Amino acid sequence: MSVICPICSTPTSVNPVLIRDDMAYLPEESTERRAVYGKAVVHAITDDVSPHYVSYGIFQCQACDKRFVAKKHIQDREWVPIYPIPHKSIAEEVPEPIKGEFEEASLCFAVGAYKACASMCQRTQESLCQNKEVSGLNELLSSGIISQALFDRATEIRLWAGIVKHKPIHEPVSEEDAEELLRYLGNILDHVYVEPKRLDALIEKRKQLEKKE
Repeated sequence: MSVICPICSTPTSVNPVLIRDDMAYLPEESTERRAVYGKAVVHAITDDVSPHYVSYGIFQCQACDKRFVAKKHIQDREWVPIYPIPHKSIAEEVPEPIKGEFEEASLCFAVGAYKACASMCQRTQESLCQNKEVSGLNELLSSGIISQALFDRATEIRLWAGIVKHKPIHEPVSEEDAEELLRYLGNILDHVYVEPKRLDALIEKRKQLEKKE
């Protein structure tokens, strides 16, 4: 069984790390302190209507070697990272402030603030338009920066953000809806910023190989 590391987004094992306590007293030798190792997992009871047992553990990612905290309810099979707050990463090719705004949108999603996530997705698109020096989505489309399919997705992000910011809606935005909007935004940013640079790098490598023939 594995869990997605909230730091590097890599699947890793769920073996808890061992914590050393140099100050522990051994039961049979109460006057002597020795190093004692124990798995960093604790158990607690939540204060819901009926008690729900939950475990918290410290784990170490096998890919990045960083530690994170995860929890698991007694009825669940999987551990869920809770600290650092997991969020979707964005490629380095995406410039600021667009990169930071996308990460803020993904952070809103991670903490369950789905209305705020939709709003930040639209804010990120506005920064994209500013970065490309266009007046809006229509000009992104007419200038060939995005395709019709991406324009349709960007328009849906804009319309959802308009609802959550300006309409007195009483039903919450669902996790599935917010995740879809965030995925649409990621696709748009990949198309505009990531794919062209990676294609240019691939072309350059091919040209270098051709020169060596």
